[in-house]
Amino acid sequence: MTGELRYLYAVADARAEAAIARADLRGIGGSRVEAIVEGRLLGVTSAVPPAEYEEEPLNARLQDLEWLAPRAASHQEVNGKLLELASAVIPLAFGAIYRDSQGVRELLRTRADEFGERLRAVEGRAEWIVSIEREGSGAPLGAAVRALDDEIAAASPGKAFLLGKRREEAIREDRRLRDAALAEETLAVIEAIAERVYREPLIDDPATAAVARFSVLVRREREVELGDVVRRLGATGESKGYRIRLSGPWPAYRFGGLPAERIASA
Repeated sequence: MTGELRYLYAVADARAEAAIARADLRGIGGSRVEAIVEGRLLGVTSAVPPAEYEEEPLNARLQDLEWLAPRAASHQEVNGKLLELASAVIPLAFGAIYRDSQGVRELLRTRADEFGERLRAVEGRAEWIVSIEREGSGAPLGAAVRALDDEIAAASPGKAFLLGKRREEAIREDRRLRDAALAEETLAVIEAIAERVYREPLIDDPATAAVARFSVLVRREREVELGDVVRRLGATGESKGYRIRLSGPWPAYRFGGLPAERIASA
C-alpha cells in the first residue's frame, strides 16, 4: 500500500486532546504525535512508513535490536510524557499499527466500554518499579559460614578442601535466605502504600544480581511516601550488600496496558 500507517501509543480520555496538542510531542522517527478523537476517548498516534511497519517487515525487524531499541525508547518516552498530560493513560505494547485514522476510531468505538473501565481503574495512579539486586560482595557472612571459616583455618589441607565445598553450599543457602527475607520485607512495606503489587517472575540463577522486581500501582499523591519507604529500606542493616531501586512514574503497563495489535484495521 501507499501512504502512511498509524502507530498507536496509548488510549486516553478525550479531554486530554488540547494538552497533547500544546505539548507538540514527537514520536518514532521524529514524527508528530497526534490525538485521534472518537467519542469520549482518544488514541495517541503518529505516522510510520509501511516499508518498515507493515506486518511482514515489522516482524523481521523486531529481531533486530539495533533497529528496535531506539524505537522502543521513543514509544516509552511518548507514553511517559502522556502521563504528565492526562490523568489516566492506557499504554499499548510496542507495535500497535493501524491502516489509517479510521482504524483507530473503529477501535475506540467498538471497545469504548472496556477502555472506559480501564481508564477509571488507573485514574490518578501511576506504575512504579521496585527492584532488588545484589551489590558486589558486601553482604555480611552468616554464622554458619563464619563457623566453617574457623574450621578451615585449623584444618589439614585435605579437610580444608572438603570444608571449602561445604562453605560454598553454606554461602548459597545463606544468600537464598537473605534474598527471600529482604524480598518479603520489601513486599510488605510497599503493599501498605500501593493499591496493587505484582511480583515479576525472575529466573532463579545465583549468577545474576537480580533478586526481586515488583510492579507497583500507586496513587499519585502517595508517590513521595513510596520513595521514602524504599530509601529507608535501602538504609537498613538487612539490605547491606543489596541495592533497592525505584523507577517511575510510568503509565500502568502491567495494570492497565494492552498488547500490541498489528495492522489491526483493513
